Amino acid sequence: MPNKLPLNMILVKINRLSGWLLIPLFLIYIITGYSMTGEYGMNKVVSLHLARTIHLNFSGLFILLFLLHVCTSIYLALRRWGIIRRK
Repeated sequence: MPNKLPLNMILVKINRLSGWLLIPLFLIYIITGYSMTGEYGMNKVVSLHLARTIHLNFSGLFILLFLLHVCTSIYLALRRWGIIRRK
């Protein structure tokens, strides 16, 4: 019978994975956003059409990963501070 990971360990792994996935996604989101506005010469890096397509298609994934990361972080912090207790 395989060992089961406790809920806290699973949440820590989810939190770390979502955080690492957010780093490149955040950079892509910033670059495409600046490319759409033409700020800092970013419109020379990515074309307006490609920037708009990437920016709009990644927004849902960005929000989902951000909420996953924030919710698990808040839950783990509340557990650590003793506000949420395990039964």
